[in-house]
Amino acid sequence: MTVYDIEKTNFITILRSGAFDDSKPIGMLSDFKWNKLIELAHIHDVVNIFAQGLEHYYYDDNLNLSEGHLGKIRTLLQETPTHTIPELYDIDKVHLHSTALESKLREIVGQEQKDTERSFETLQLAAILFENVNHILSGRSFLRGIIDLGRYLRQDGNRIDFVKLERWLQQTKMTKMAQMQGNLLIEAFGFSAEELPFVARDDHRAKEVLDGAIRTNVTRDGQKWEFHQNKSGFIVGSPQQALRSIRHSLRYRRYARREAYSTIFRGILKGLSEIEE
Repeated sequence: MTVYDIEKTNFITILRSGAFDDSKPIGMLSDFKWNKLIELAHIHDVVNIFAQGLEHYYYDDNLNLSEGHLGKIRTLLQETPTHTIPELYDIDKVHLHSTALESKLREIVGQEQKDTERSFETLQLAAILFENVNHILSGRSFLRGIIDLGRYLRQDGNRIDFVKLERWLQQTKMTKMAQMQGNLLIEAFGFSAEELPFVARDDHRAKEVLDGAIRTNVTRDGQKWEFHQNKSGFIVGSPQQALRSIRHSLRYRRYARREAYSTIFRGILKGLSEIEE
């Protein structure tokens, strides 16, 4: 097992412990490597979860964290605000880049909200799934979203109408994207297929997606589309950055083809609209 494999395994194991109270053995790392994991937790906005997980390993000989790094975690915890899932995921504020799919989503939400037998829990789960789609395709970190998905399923899964949810996913062409998210919960966080009724089959690429999500230099704002106007009035930009953004979205086209291409198109338009006169 490589050093990176141990780092990745420790990172996921500690998050799994903090999020789902499911502790597995961890490997020993140098102080420098532990510091990298702390920074990674900060990048992925999972500091609280990571710190809670570390508490379960306080007496573990392999947790050879220095007092300096423990103090760093305490500082990050004090600076990191906590939010509830309804505060973070609001179906009325979640939007798709595809005009046609966005119209269908708004139709679904509008009809459900008017229904006398509406299911708040199903709408809430849909909000998490669709918000994760935005993060995945735009290059923002989605690890926190996957954890929140798992937490919500275990908290309110018995009140979710999965038949209705699957119909919504089919209508918005997001079935494969939702299944991929569910497979990440199975691969990384110990979920069973029975806990994820919307996941019809195993995705052998889930491990690859998870590995990429951790390795990639993600940002909270997503991939950048850099364009500007030169002195001659021509529009120029960073070909390398644009290609990275395009490649990132295309990586997930097998899961949501229309939305992936729409994300690229919207990104280019957004980059052009931000050109300074």
